[in-house]
Amino acid sequence: MPEGTYMIFLDLTGYCRRTGNTLDAVIKAGWDVGVSWQDGRAFQGPCHIRMNLASPFSRIQEAFDRLDRYVFHVNTQC
Repeated sequence: MPEGTYMIFLDLTGYCRRTGNTLDAVIKAGWDVGVSWQDGRAFQGPCHIRMNLASPFSRIQEAFDRLDRYVFHVNTQC
């Protein structure tokens, strides 16, 4: 059994600039499709999202598939 956590810190600065989306809109869009992630601003990431990857690979793959299909290929601007 793993004895620690595995976090990824995603920098969305370029994505938000290119698309005009806000970090808040992207965070909400992820939660709306069932992906649990955290606002990275609490961890000194001004346009970052923090995700825990301490799950079975199939769950991580499903989450990234949802993000790809429903969040990052759709305009989530408010």
